[in-house]
Amino acid sequence: MAFATGYLADPQKVGAGERYGSTNIVLTADAFEDGLKVGRFAKLDTGSLDNLDTSATPVIAGVVLRNAAAPVEDGGVIDADLYGQVEYMRQGLVTVDVKTGETPAQFGAVYADNATGEATATNTDIAVSGEFIEEVQTGVWLIRLY
Repeated sequence: MAFATGYLADPQKVGAGERYGSTNIVLTADAFEDGLKVGRFAKLDTGSLDNLDTSATPVIAGVVLRNAAAPVEDGGVIDADLYGQVEYMRQGLVTVDVKTGETPAQFGAVYADNATGEATATNTDIAVSGEFIEEVQTGVWLIRLY
């Protein structure tokens, strides 16, 4: 998946996993799963940041961000052999992949699919402290984490 532009101030032309604005809490992890997907919710698992994998009651770390200075273009996946750390959003505005078939409502609650880490609007999925703001491109929504 190629990203249309790397400008942070232009959410209409970026892929998922892009932060927007300056009021954000961004954390980094240097222990993370190889193949971590950008623009998905990730979980904290015994000291590392991992893709959601249907584990029981996972602790959501936040949305994994792409590196705008050195874009990851290969399907939005971070390779631990190439990158020493990964950034993820805990609070603020960020774009996230939405599960196919979901129809989020503007300002509706955000949930995470426990198998893929994609955002959903289904209240039986994992609750995330956030709300949908707007669809920025097909399958990608700007959300506010709080």
